Amino acid sequence: MTYMKGLSTAVVALILVTATLTLMLGVFALYSSYFSNVYYSVSSQSYLIGLSKLVQFQISTLAFYGISPNYTYFSVSYLIWVSSPTKTVTLVVFNATPSPPNLLYYTLPQSNAKAGLFKSQPQGYVSLQSFTINSNVYSPNGVLLGAINAKAYNISSNTTYVLSAIIRPNNIIVIWALYNYQGKWYRLAWTYTAPISQGLGLYVLINSGAYKSSNPSGGISPHYVSNNPGMMFGLWFKVVSTQANALVSNLTLTTVSSSGGNRGQNYNVSLIVYVKNGGLYLNITVNGQLKNTTTILQNLNQGAWYFLNISFGAQVYSGFLINIYSANQKLLNSVGIPQSQLRLSSLNGYLNSVKFGSSLLATAISQAFVVSLHSSSSTLTPFYNVSQTVLKNGQYYNNTNNLYQIMTNAYNQLYATIYWYFVWPYSTSPPPSIPAIMWYYPQGASTPGTTYIYPTGQNTYIIA
Repeated sequence: MTYMKGLSTAVVALILVTATLTLMLGVFALYSSYFSNVYYSVSSQSYLIGLSKLVQFQISTLAFYGISPNYTYFSVSYLIWVSSPTKTVTLVVFNATPSPPNLLYYTLPQSNAKAGLFKSQPQGYVSLQSFTINSNVYSPNGVLLGAINAKAYNISSNTTYVLSAIIRPNNIIVIWALYNYQGKWYRLAWTYTAPISQGLGLYVLINSGAYKSSNPSGGISPHYVSNNPGMMFGLWFKVVSTQANALVSNLTLTTVSSSGGNRGQNYNVSLIVYVKNGGLYLNITVNGQLKNTTTILQNLNQGAWYFLNISFGAQVYSGFLINIYSANQKLLNSVGIPQSQLRLSSLNGYLNSVKFGSSLLATAISQAFVVSLHSSSSTLTPFYNVSQTVLKNGQYYNNTNNLYQIMTNAYNQLYATIYWYFVWPYSTSPPPSIPAIMWYYPQGASTPGTTYIYPTGQNTYIIA
């Protein structure tokens, strides 16, 4: 009995030792597994974070043009270059509403941009093949950004591509650089086309120097810009602040009286358009003296774009006719000031100077024009085509080629057209001096000549 009791005690002890060893081995296995996963996770994060710090974007100056018929969309193009330690990079491109960077960081692609990536080949630019990513996307430190279902492109690192997209002016383009690691998608880096809070990032004029005109070589003096048959001045402007009292434009003409006892006498006639107390006003002065009752043209909305044109001349209007349109081309108001109210016998003459905007940050001007008829026998079609083209194409569209074509087809119909284009991409600073381009018919020529008018003083700009 004593022997059996000792054996039983030994067996129980052996069982306890075995159980203890088994438990310890299990705990050690769990411990090893846990810290192995932790080490693996930390190692993966370190690797991905290291990659993300080495990814770089370079994006070129913006190129864009309007898309007919309403020009509410724009085609934009960039040269894009991505440097990454990985051999390939996956890009996702999408449109977004401008937001502060801390909000854009978490913005997911809700819809694909109407965009494509192209690579330069000997046969020209070749479109890259896209594919769809329908998966969760994580930040380099493993935080879930969200699920996406988006078009993507694989590109080679350190290679230049062309990114083209169709976009509204109040959108930006967001670009993600993704990397697939261990079966998961990670966003290594991201950027967007305009590091601001207002759309594509275009500079527009806020304040100009004075553009002073003089007869170009071969011009038909003194009537190459304004003459009795007809002239029109127009511009696109945006209301930055309705609280400021500030100049929009000041167009000054040197007119020559052609009748009565004042024949041959010069007068400086100024058309002064300005913002005051939330309204748009016009004053007309002759030799510095106010000749009209201060006229309100339109109550203005802050942040809205407007198109203004002023026409006059025997074939157009006996006096000044002022029209103002909304950004969607709706005529908001039309005001006529008869010539008899101004007590001027004639408006024959030439353009003296033009000044745009003020330093008070009240308005922004994207483009402007002056066009004049050739003679009383001129047809009005090309004359009105200038204004209609600038209105129809919208505030950002570059109408240089359009207006040149109108002039080319308007021999013996138009004297001259002057065009100012003040839109400049955000990615580079605009030059301090942007000239107006003037097309005119030199005496005896059947094709228009070209000259430039530079401002006296520097222009300044604001982001639109």
